[in-house]
Amino acid sequence: MKFQITDGKVVLPNGIKNVNITVENGIITGIGNKIKNNYEVMKISAKGKYVLPGFIDIHTNGIAGFDLTNGLYNSETNAFTIEENNYLLGLDNALQEFGKHGTTLVGFTTLESTVKRMKRIFQLIAKYKNESASNYKDLFYSIYMEGTFMKDKRYCGAHNPKYFFKPSIELFKEFQEAADGNIKIVNVVPEWGTEALKLIKYLTSKNIVCAAGHTSATGEQYNAAIENGLTLAIHVLNGPSSSSFKPFNKGGALESFLQSEKMYVEVIADGYHVDKAYVLDIIKKKGIDKCLLISDSMFVTKMKKIDEFEINGIKGKISNNRKYIHIAGKENENSLFGSLLTMDEGFSNLLNWFTKPIEGIWNKTHLPMPINKAIVNASKMCSANPAKALGIYSHSNNNNHSTGSIEINKSADIIIADLLERSQGYKLKIDKVLSKGRIL
Repeated sequence: MKFQITDGKVVLPNGIKNVNITVENGIITGIGNKIKNNYEVMKISAKGKYVLPGFIDIHTNGIAGFDLTNGLYNSETNAFTIEENNYLLGLDNALQEFGKHGTTLVGFTTLESTVKRMKRIFQLIAKYKNESASNYKDLFYSIYMEGTFMKDKRYCGAHNPKYFFKPSIELFKEFQEAADGNIKIVNVVPEWGTEALKLIKYLTSKNIVCAAGHTSATGEQYNAAIENGLTLAIHVLNGPSSSSFKPFNKGGALESFLQSEKMYVEVIADGYHVDKAYVLDIIKKKGIDKCLLISDSMFVTKMKKIDEFEINGIKGKISNNRKYIHIAGKENENSLFGSLLTMDEGFSNLLNWFTKPIEGIWNKTHLPMPINKAIVNASKMCSANPAKALGIYSHSNNNNHSTGSIEINKSADIIIADLLERSQGYKLKIDKVLSKGRIL
């Protein structure tokens, strides 16, 4: 199928232009105003709206009542089920909800559980990927194992240490076999030492992204992990991860991933997990090209009739303003538990932070950007940088799904959206979302 997207303000890697986009069989084949106007080709008018690359959320636990590790939530019984039909239905509904918010690729993240439970959900995911006829199947990019190979309960956040395992190549192979190769990101904390480095090196050799967060590692341990293939820091300034202002052991994980040119960093841009001043400081230190926005959303995201819940033995509560989740109990109100963020909301937050003067914590005032520059930078954090971190931005990486930007020969993962300017700031309003050229 061939069609053109016309009359839009197209967000390209280096700027915004009023150009047309030609799509054939799910691939972008033309960009520009000199494209031959074929009246027989179907046209989609953007009607003056922005045309952006689809968002890539590499780190989310769930949405719309579905949690990857625990399955579909029943609000009447306050319990989850991983019964096959319900699980597959919940997964598909979750992907549909992500699509509504502009996300065209999802890295679904596991909590932690028994080996038996993990293998079972991996088998169900493989079944969905291999057999589903759903229009939303292509949105599922990968499994992201976050909780399994953690170690230190002081740094576990809302994860349950009962289900932490020592890094093991053999155990990972069992998981990957059950998942039919769909595990593409793994959190391996460096403080496990030799076992961690062996697994990181093995994963890197298989083109699997190695991440580290919720870690007590020293800077020396973290640096060793980077030398063996670690490339991704999990939700920076949150989690938590170790830090030291003293000169011993090269500091902690924070000092290591801030200084390393090899490291990408995840940022939860809801304004609660990390204060906006720190977010801008991190971006200034790392550079815009090494920062990527994630949602880290939980299954309660976009569920209206729920205030409290329990998952993996941990009780959570929605905040009074319904903007974030914290561990239940008055003493835990500042201990956050995933997020309620969607990528379009995060994009809007970035625009508002980029376009206002904001006093930094480690830096003086961050000066406001022009709106067009802010849009391009926010797009990088929501689309291009996640694709680069995953190794799917360029055809040179031998992948079949080059994406993350609007360029010729890339997958037509595209958002058409209006940008509303209100008294409280900018808000991105999604109009249409295309996955591989297909309107969702």
